[in-house]
Amino acid sequence: MEKKNPRLVEAKVSWEIGEEPINAVITAAVYSVERKPGTWQNMINALHRGAEKTEEGTVNAFLFRAMVDRLLEEYRALDT
Repeated sequence: MEKKNPRLVEAKVSWEIGEEPINAVITAAVYSVERKPGTWQNMINALHRGAEKTEEGTVNAFLFRAMVDRLLEEYRALDT
């Protein structure tokens, strides 16, 4: 039986992360730090502050960029 080479196609990219993953990220971040009054609001403020620093100015862009940066970090570690 002849083995066929896999066919590569470009995946459709969605820049929208969605509410559930965003809420999960905020929750995980809050539970990763010492919780005290105002931690939830401060985490949300930090998220929006990061969003404002993106070219698009959105939470989606901020989290998407963070995921890409983390993936690239792991990818570069493969070469070491």
